[in-house]
Amino acid sequence: MDLEKLRKSILEGKPIVLIDEDREVEADLVYPAEIITPQTLNFMLQARGMLCLAIDEEEALRRGFFKLPSKDNETNFLITVDYKETFTGISAEERALTAKKIAEGLSIEHFRYPGHLHLLGAVGINKRKGHTEASLELLEMLGFKRYALIIELLDEEGNSHNFEFIRSFAEKHNLPIVTIREVWKEVVKRKSFVKIHARARLPSHHGNFEIIAFDNELDFKDHIAIVKEPLGEAPLVRLHSECLTGDTLASFKCDCGSQLANALKMIANEGGILFYLRQEGRGIGLKNKIKAYELQDKGLDTVEANKKLGFREDERDFSVAYQMLKSLGISKVKLLTNNPRKVRALEEFGIEVVEVIPIFGEVNEINKPYLEAKMLKLGHNLKPLLEGKE
Repeated sequence: MDLEKLRKSILEGKPIVLIDEDREVEADLVYPAEIITPQTLNFMLQARGMLCLAIDEEEALRRGFFKLPSKDNETNFLITVDYKETFTGISAEERALTAKKIAEGLSIEHFRYPGHLHLLGAVGINKRKGHTEASLELLEMLGFKRYALIIELLDEEGNSHNFEFIRSFAEKHNLPIVTIREVWKEVVKRKSFVKIHARARLPSHHGNFEIIAFDNELDFKDHIAIVKEPLGEAPLVRLHSECLTGDTLASFKCDCGSQLANALKMIANEGGILFYLRQEGRGIGLKNKIKAYELQDKGLDTVEANKKLGFREDERDFSVAYQMLKSLGISKVKLLTNNPRKVRALEEFGIEVVEVIPIFGEVNEINKPYLEAKMLKLGHNLKPLLEGKE
C-alpha cells in the first residue's frame, strides 16, 4: 500500500476505492471530510450508494450526536444532520459544508436533524472490519482527521457486489484501489493492541518455563506465551493453535498433542517461545470443529468439512501472534512449523523468519488421512513424516 501515492490522489480530489473482499464483498469511495469540495462530493454521488460520514462513535456521542434505534443491524447508524446555515442541506455544496463542519469538531447544537447527511459510528477496526472503521484508519494513516465521507459503488443495475464494474470504474477515473485487508495489516503494524498482563514461573514435565498472559484488544482472546530463556537474537518460536481434543484429550484424530509436546521439548532444550493461540479448529471454534468431525466420520476430509460448514479451509488470523512477538521485543525468529502460511503471515508483518524448522507429531492409521489432506490441500510439509523418514 503506497501511502504517498494515495495521499497524492486525495489532494488531487480523487477518492480512494476501498474494497471489502471478506465481509460485505462491496466497495466504497472514501474521501476526507475536512477537505471535501462540492465538486468531489458531486463526483462521489455517481457511485449511486448512500453517502455517509464515518466518525468515531465515542466522539460523536460526546458531541451530542446520537444513535438511531436499530434491530439486528451491525452498522451503527447515527442521526442524519444538516449544518444549520444551509438552506435545504441536500445540494452537493451544502452536504460538503455539513461534512466539513462536523470535521471541524462542532457539536450537535450547530446542526438540524433529521437532515441529509447520514452519520455512521465507528467502533474500532479491532472490533469490526467494516468500511466505516477502515476508512477512518486509512485517512489517519494519510495524515487526515478521522472523518471520512464514504459511499457504496453500485453498477448500472444497482448491484453492489460487481467487482468487475468496481475495478473498471476505478480504472476509468484513475482512482487508487485499497482493500480493507491491506488497511488492517497496516494498522496492526502501526498500533499496539497487545501488552503483557502477567508473567509467572511454570515448572512442567517438559522443563521450567515462564508463562505470560496478555491484555489483548486485537481479537480479545486469552492467548498465552510459554517462554524459556535464553532467547537470543532469533529465538525458536512455535505458533500452536489450541486443540482441546488433541492437546488435552489425547485424540488420535490429529497430531496436535504430540506436536505440542515435541515443541515444548525442543524449546526447553534450546530456549524459545511457544505461543498458545486460542484458534480451535483452524479458527472455527470448538463446537464447529466437533461438527466438522461428524462430517469427517461420514467421509469428508478436514478441508471439505470446514467448507461444508460455510468456512474457509483456514480461518486463522496470525496478526495477534505478530503483536505478541512485538510486545516481547522479538523481530527475528526461527519458526517451528510445517505450515508455509504461518511463515508468510509473519513475514507480511515484517518479522524476519531466519529459519523454518519442521515440527512433526505422531502419525497413526486414524490421523493419517487428516495429515494427507493437510499436506495435499493446505500445503503443509508433511511428506517426510508420512513416508516414515522422521
